[in-house]
Amino acid sequence: MKKFFFTSVLLLCTIVCFAQKPLTFTKIIQKDGLTAQQLYDATKNWFARTYVDSKAVLKDDNPGKEITGKGKLVFPTNMLYAALEGYIGYLIDVQFKDGRLKFTMSDFRHDPSRRAMFNNNLGVLVDSLPKDLKEIGIDGANRKAGYKYFFKNGKPLCENVFTELSSSLEKFIDQREVETKDEW
Repeated sequence: MKKFFFTSVLLLCTIVCFAQKPLTFTKIIQKDGLTAQQLYDATKNWFARTYVDSKAVLKDDNPGKEITGKGKLVFPTNMLYAALEGYIGYLIDVQFKDGRLKFTMSDFRHDPSRRAMFNNNLGVLVDSLPKDLKEIGIDGANRKAGYKYFFKNGKPLCENVFTELSSSLEKFIDQREVETKDEW
């Protein structure tokens, strides 16, 4: 019985260690001297200025503690993978504490702009490409090539957007901090 239990635990640990995780990016932004409420207000203002329709983007609002929003970025392709052209949707979650905030982008999902003869919705973008795509539910030669293209081009695109948005938020908060200190 002990051998069976030990083997089962070892097998479970092996599977968990090699499982693919959804792609997630996180950055802690330190802003000493600002309260959680001040950071919350500045971030809400940043959402309004960054996105065209911030009310459509903001999904959940927990005043002073957390803001959750959703966004989309365009996923361009070349002629060979035209069926994959579309959007990558994502979630933004910002949590606040006095003097810092945690900016997280996660749940990157592919949404094709037009339907094809095959299932061209590639779903969730994972953090690393598995050796066998059947592990994440991708079957067929066309789907494998498409997902590899999606992973190769989509992951860097998501990283760039995360870097741009987190830097934009940090700069916006810095500017707001300077504006509030100025006497006018």
